Amino acid sequence: MLKRVIQWLKRFFERLFGGTQTAAKAGAGVQKEPPPPLTDTDLEFLFAELLEGVHQARGQAWANRWLQNIEGRVSTESWVGWLQRFSEKLLASPTPNNELAARMVQLGELEVGDVGDVAYDIGMQLLTRNQAEPIFEYEGPDVVPLMTKVEETSDVSVENQPEGELETITLEQLFVMLQQDENLRQMVSQQLGIETDDPNVIVQALVEQFQAENPSAPDGAQT
Repeated sequence: MLKRVIQWLKRFFERLFGGTQTAAKAGAGVQKEPPPPLTDTDLEFLFAELLEGVHQARGQAWANRWLQNIEGRVSTESWVGWLQRFSEKLLASPTPNNELAARMVQLGELEVGDVGDVAYDIGMQLLTRNQAEPIFEYEGPDVVPLMTKVEETSDVSVENQPEGELETITLEQLFVMLQQDENLRQMVSQQLGIETDDPNVIVQALVEQFQAENPSAPDGAQT
């Protein structure tokens, strides 16, 4: 198995860099044949490498340099076309792919051009496709509206709630959601400006924020 993986990687890099070793052996004066086009599998492999670098917080300059270094083999138009095909496959899959979606959103937030913009849109579609609540869009303004509806007991609900607004959830339900969704914890903790994704700390920070913005509200559920 390992031998086959090594052979595949060797062939991949030969295609990526145009088989420079083979061309060198051909001798001077022999016209070089253009390297074969990269397949969708090749592009997926390269994109995973780009996202891994973004995940490791290498930053905007690194991402721009990475894209520029490979531009001779993969143009921006090629990236965009492949990303559109890739998104169709991802959206058709029942697998959530939340980690991949979060990394694509991170890439878009680096503002590296069309590739990042398209990746951001796809990532957001993946994060929100099965969620009716806007909180899963992970935008800053959505954090406060969520907390204005949080109650300490499941018996308290919002009366005459217009269709399409956020559903009332309890602190216990929110805590369970944070426990089950690592990506949600990371996004909310970033919005709150805290360095931990501990669900207990996040819930406490949200409650403190709510109380700070609503000083007249009692500690318990409002009546």
